[in-house]
Amino acid sequence: MTSHEYREQAERLLRNAIYGGHPSPAAIEEAGVWARLAQAAATTEAAQSSEEK
Repeated sequence: MTSHEYREQAERLLRNAIYGGHPSPAAIEEAGVWARLAQAAATTEAAQSSEEK
């Protein structure tokens, strides 16, 4: 998955938790995990991009 896909998943989960009316701590934590995965993927993608130059 790309960082963009991870970020979209985090946003989708957070949006569902908030607009579902009763965001649970577990749902928010899951969105946070996806957000951290997105950040790690973006860092990896940036490093790979700089290596290619």
